[in-house]
Amino acid sequence: ARRELGASVDIFRELGDDTELASSLRERGLAEVFGGSLSDAEWLLGEAESLTERMHDLRGRAWVRQHQAWVAFLSGDAALAETRLLTAAQEFDLLGDRFGRGWAAGLLAYVRFYQRRFEEAEALAVEVRRDSLELGDPWAPAMMDSLIAAIHLWSSRFVEAEELSRRALTNFRQIGDKFGVVQALAPRMRALVALGRTHEAERGIEESLAMSESFGNLSFPMMAAAGTAVHLGLGDRALSISELALDRSLAMGADGSESRITLALALCQVGRGDEALAVLDVVENVTPYMLSVRTLARVITGDPSGAIDDAGLVAVDAGASYLDQVVAGTAAGAAAMQLGRRDDAVARFDDASSTARAAGDVVARELVALTRSVVLNEPSHQEAGHLGSGWRSVAASLAALV
Repeated sequence: ARRELGASVDIFRELGDDTELASSLRERGLAEVFGGSLSDAEWLLGEAESLTERMHDLRGRAWVRQHQAWVAFLSGDAALAETRLLTAAQEFDLLGDRFGRGWAAGLLAYVRFYQRRFEEAEALAVEVRRDSLELGDPWAPAMMDSLIAAIHLWSSRFVEAEELSRRALTNFRQIGDKFGVVQALAPRMRALVALGRTHEAERGIEESLAMSESFGNLSFPMMAAAGTAVHLGLGDRALSISELALDRSLAMGADGSESRITLALALCQVGRGDEALAVLDVVENVTPYMLSVRTLARVITGDPSGAIDDAGLVAVDAGASYLDQVVAGTAAGAAAMQLGRRDDAVARFDDASSTARAAGDVVARELVALTRSVVLNEPSHQEAGHLGSGWRSVAASLAALV
């Protein structure tokens, strides 16, 4: 795509055809968004924007805005992405372009999801899905199914998440869309982990890794595989995938916060807590996910008071997922035991166990049970057959510090 669009840009520049040049620059910029360089994408789209404004091409400019929103979104600037998408949607509305508005609204739904505004994200996704079906677009409904699956995943509706992601995966495979396949695999793998279908989740990891080679530096396939690997507790395997995911994020110029946090969790699973804290120190966006992993790293490195402080922040954050709460609560239980506060430890393990049971995540439930057993020196009545070696190592490390 880069080669063909680059040739197109050269030809129309030589011909002096600004209309087709702007179109080629716009699509050439989009090619950089999906696996190249975000800074190059911004430059290419900036030239396209200047041309469309000079020609008063409102539709072309609206599409440039939508593509620029992708750049902002992947760079980690949700506020700028939102501004660009709202502007694009307004311009598409003025033109009566339902197809363009659907693309802008669909990406805005993803922005809302990453802002943890789940109800707004789902409402937008449902609207975009309905309108796209009316327009006969097979791609957008599958993409919205993937998003709704992700929303249901982090709302602890794992069966629904698995069903929706499976439907999206089937549709993307039918139309031969690799990017869509990866998008659908991401929530599907995590739902399979939570449901205890670990072998299927591991097959998903391998498929995501195999497909990642099609996307250049686009880190999302690696990030999805890394997130699933740490959820399973694969330890060394999770670490190697997380390192690759971060390398690709940085090479592309994307925001590497989530990749760094996942890498830090993988480091905790292989007993390298000091390195995990060092990785987290450069994460600028403080999220419940980051705080939950830092809680764990602090306990492992002998800072129980700091761990309990972080766990407290996770507990009061409305945007924290059930898994953030379970990891932070379990680590805080071990921290309380380090401080000699057994009653507090028991209460924290009870809370973490209740959260895991209410969510229905098999791995989370087994993690709390195993850690509680070894830290409090209690008999365990819970099987731990779904826990990878990384989570078992974490439980052993926490117990060794008590």
